[in-house]
Amino acid sequence: MKKTLEKLWHEYLSDECAVIDTEEERALSKKAVELHEKASAFLNREQEEAVEKYVEAICDIESCYVKKAFIKGCEFGVLFLLEAGDFGK
Repeated sequence: MKKTLEKLWHEYLSDECAVIDTEEERALSKKAVELHEKASAFLNREQEEAVEKYVEAICDIESCYVKKAFIKGCEFGVLFLLEAGDFGK
């Protein structure tokens, strides 16, 4: 089942979930851009590249956690339904 959930995550949900479609998401994205521009003004090229690599690493870690939470949540949901409906017997 994990392969199916990973395929679902990679081929559909990660693209769908990455769409900015709420006012809150737009505001957070705008704030992130403004903070990036402000920080970049204080950094030289080498410092900015180091910060970019740091941010990429943080985003990669967060992405792994989000994917793991999605898969674990789906697994929990299936197990919960099986137990609640007593389908496992």
